Amino acid sequence: MMKYAVRTEGLTVRRGRHEVLLDVDLAVPVSQVVGLPGPSGGGKSTLMRSVVGVQERVSGTVEVLGEPAGSAALRRRVGYVTQSPSVYRDLTVGQNLR
Repeated sequence: MMKYAVRTEGLTVRRGRHEVLLDVDLAVPVSQVVGLPGPSGGGKSTLMRSVVGVQERVSGTVEVLGEPAGSAALRRRVGYVTQSPSVYRDLTVGQNLR
């Protein structure tokens, strides 16, 4: 049986009347490196927010390491760093990660 780091089925995210992500199925095997290229507004950050469990108005299934996204069991196992606006230049890499 394949183990997945991230798996989504039918992931849909709504903002107001708009569906930002629509019926996304994704399976990332454990130990796989994946990039999310795409234009601004393409849904990359929304997908990542869904994976870490902080995105509101989500339907479908989102699992990380076999657990529901955002579950307490994942809090010490999953990290997420956004683009440069969230990185403090006066801190070291380690301090930013902590």
